[in-house]
Amino acid sequence: MGPRTLRSCVAVTENDTRFSHFADSLPQIVWMSDLYGSYTFLNRKWAEFTGLDERDALGMKWIHAVHPDEAQSVLKAWKQAVASGAQYEAELRLRSSKGSYSWFLCRALPERDAAGGIVGWSGTYTDIEAQKRTEETLRRTGEQHRLALEAAELGTWSINIGTRTVTWDAQACRLFGAPSDSLLGILVDSTYDNIHPDDRARVRSRVASAQSPGSDGHYCEEFRIIKPDGTTRWIRSDGHVTFAGEGANRHAVTMSGICVDATERRAAQEAQQLLTRELTHRVKNLFAITSGLVSMTARTARDPQQMADALRGRLAALSRAHEIVRPPLGPEYGPPRTATSFARLIEAIVAPYKQEGGDRIVVGGPEVEVAGNAITSLALVLHELTTNAAKYGCLSTPTGRLSVRWDVANDTVSLLWTETHGPGVTAPPSFEGFGHHLAQRSIGGQLGGTLEHDWRPEGLVVRMTLPLARLSHKAP
Repeated sequence: MGPRTLRSCVAVTENDTRFSHFADSLPQIVWMSDLYGSYTFLNRKWAEFTGLDERDALGMKWIHAVHPDEAQSVLKAWKQAVASGAQYEAELRLRSSKGSYSWFLCRALPERDAAGGIVGWSGTYTDIEAQKRTEETLRRTGEQHRLALEAAELGTWSINIGTRTVTWDAQACRLFGAPSDSLLGILVDSTYDNIHPDDRARVRSRVASAQSPGSDGHYCEEFRIIKPDGTTRWIRSDGHVTFAGEGANRHAVTMSGICVDATERRAAQEAQQLLTRELTHRVKNLFAITSGLVSMTARTARDPQQMADALRGRLAALSRAHEIVRPPLGPEYGPPRTATSFARLIEAIVAPYKQEGGDRIVVGGPEVEVAGNAITSLALVLHELTTNAAKYGCLSTPTGRLSVRWDVANDTVSLLWTETHGPGVTAPPSFEGFGHHLAQRSIGGQLGGTLEHDWRPEGLVVRMTLPLARLSHKAP
């Protein structure tokens, strides 16, 4: 061996030593393999982490440190990369010296000679356990966030004010009846087309106000939307604007928030308002009815004791009628009503106005069952008619007469309410009060029937038609 050859061998040895020291100083596991993919070198980090000697990983024995769930797929991918000469990258778990597993990112590039042929491979294992844990935490947080939104039936939206586009999540798309491609972003102006025309200008103004530089960025609005099937729903939308810049340069950048279907809540609020108005109406009527009962009883009583007994009986009957009209409030107020008959329902309501041995009130018709919520709806209307008759109509005078008769034909109940011999009727009332609207809503809206008033000179005649199926339907 000549001097030049000796110097070359010494240089190679020195280069290998320098590379080994350099590889050991790196935070990653560094490895090298031959052109067939068999490991020929691993730095000290391999032994420090796995607790395995370098010799226990040479060739293909390194695969024994890979998690069993990934070992086969990792080995297959590595052999495919070696065969194709393509860059190799894989995420895998390596077993530590303590027996636990940590995630690593393995990358490798082929080493080529001057002719371009592969002579070997060099690669690294980079610890990504912390990154994986962060990703998993974010995934779980995102999943919890998604589940919470789904449980609350909330949709989310975000507006890019610069591009004037809005993106919705899947729930928001469902709420607005928007196509699924709305997830990718659509123009903000096109979203106003779904909003009810009566609410559109107000929503535009409120959004613009929230985005103005002097605003606190808070946005909250309720509005109606018209879905593709023509149905109208109430939506509540809450959001906040993010601003950039200061002073005169302050400007809105993004606006994001949540939305929820508020239709049922709005309906509940309207029902509560209706109930409050009905209660007020009922209390006013109660005083008028009581006054009328006192006057009626005083006209026919022979002495104070008889008046007290008669008045007590009529007030008790009035209480029973009130129980029929009262909607079910819960188990603490007694068992819910299941069914009664047309006759029993009417008799209970007019009982306070009957006189002992008198025939001023006549009730009659075939047996008809009234069940479930129909009891309340029908009782409210009959109670309203009776109250008005006692205040202004035939039951307000000693000579007045009331006839309530009904029959059944073609699955329809037809009821005729006839008042006679009371105060003369000169013209229909010029004002339709709450009681009139309540009656129309109960008969037309809840029972699917019709209600007509005929103001005759001799007294009021009311015609009522009711589908038999709606009356006898058992409430759940």
